Amino acid sequence: MALKIVRGKNLPIGLDLGSSRVKMVQLRQTDQDCELVAADWAQVPPECRADARQRMRFLGGAIRKLLATNKFLGNRCILSLPAEATFLQHVKVPKLPPDQTASAVLQELEGKLPYPPAEAVIRQITAGDVFGDGEAKQEVIVVAVSRAVLEAYLSMATHAKLDVVGVNIEPCAIVECFARVFRRANDAATATLFVDMGASSTQVVLGLGNRMAFARNLAAGGDRIDQVVAEGMHVSAEQARAVRQDLLGETGDPAARDELYHLLEGTIRSIGDEMTQCLRYYESIFRDSSVGRAIFVGGQAYDKRLCQAIAQRLNLPAQIGDPLVRVRRAEGAGANVGLDWRQPQPAWAVAVGLSLGAVLAA
Repeated sequence: MALKIVRGKNLPIGLDLGSSRVKMVQLRQTDQDCELVAADWAQVPPECRADARQRMRFLGGAIRKLLATNKFLGNRCILSLPAEATFLQHVKVPKLPPDQTASAVLQELEGKLPYPPAEAVIRQITAGDVFGDGEAKQEVIVVAVSRAVLEAYLSMATHAKLDVVGVNIEPCAIVECFARVFRRANDAATATLFVDMGASSTQVVLGLGNRMAFARNLAAGGDRIDQVVAEGMHVSAEQARAVRQDLLGETGDPAARDELYHLLEGTIRSIGDEMTQCLRYYESIFRDSSVGRAIFVGGQAYDKRLCQAIAQRLNLPAQIGDPLVRVRRAEGAGANVGLDWRQPQPAWAVAVGLSLGAVLAA
C-alpha cells in the first residue's frame, strides 16, 4: 500500500471500471508534485450493465476510442474491478508466518465465498494487530474475485490494446489517492473514513495514513436513491435521476429540494446505520485509533446535501474529497471532460489512485 513512484516518470493509466462509467486517468510525477497528462470517461449504456458479454464488448470499444482521442502516453495501465465483482471479508487469524497465515485465512473463509476457493483468486491485506479470544491476532482483509471474471476483464483490456501491469480494488485505490495528501504524523494515528458512493454500491473504507484498515461494500448507491425518488414522485428512474441532477446546483428550487430529501429520509437513515455499524466494528478492534473525519468521493459525492445528511448521522466532520488537489494540469489535459480545477472532482478518486499506486522500475 506504500506510495512507490519514480520521479520524472509517466505513470500507468488508471482504469476505473465502474458499473456505470469507465474512467481513465494518467499522471506524471515531477520534481514538485504530480501533473495530469490525460483524463476521459465513457458512460456504460443501461443495456450493457446487466449483460456481461455486452458490457465487455462495450468496454473494449470505449477504451480503444478513449486511447485514440486523448494524449495518453503509452498503454501501460492498472485497472480496478467493479465493486460488485469483488468479495471482501474481514477475518481474524493468529499471528503466524506468512505461509501459515494463508492457510489459516482459507480456513476462516470456509463456506463464506460465493464460489469455490479453487475457482477464485484470493489475496489478503493485513489491516493490523488485534486482540481476540485471549491472544494476539491479525485482522486480515480478504479480497477475492472469480477467476473467470478476472480473466474476462484482463482479456477485454488486452483486446483494447492495453498492457495491464497491475490489478487493484477500489478501496485500495482510494487510500492510495489520498496518501500523498495525508503525510503528517497524526494522519497515521487518526483514521479517515472514505465513503465512495457510486451508482450500484457504496464503498466504506477506513484508512490510517497510506494503510487500509477496513473495507466493506454496501449494496446501496445512486441507483437505489433514484429508485426511491422515482417511486415517491411516480416517475421513471431516469426522470428521477434528471430531477436530482437539476437540483444539485445552488440555483435549484429550495422547496423542491426539501421535498426530494424528505423522500430520501428513510434511505439516508438506512445507509447511515450501515456505516455506523462499520465504524463500531472498526473501533471495537482498533481501540487506540479514533475516526477523525469523513471524506466523500464517487459520482454521488457531487450531491453535497446527501453527503451532509449522512455525515450528520455519523456525527463526523466531513468534506467532499478532491483527488486532484496538488495536481498540476498539462496543457489541455481534462478539458474535454470539463474538469474544473476550481471545484472538487470526487468521481475521479479511484482512477487517480490507480495511476498513483504504480510501482515503476527506475
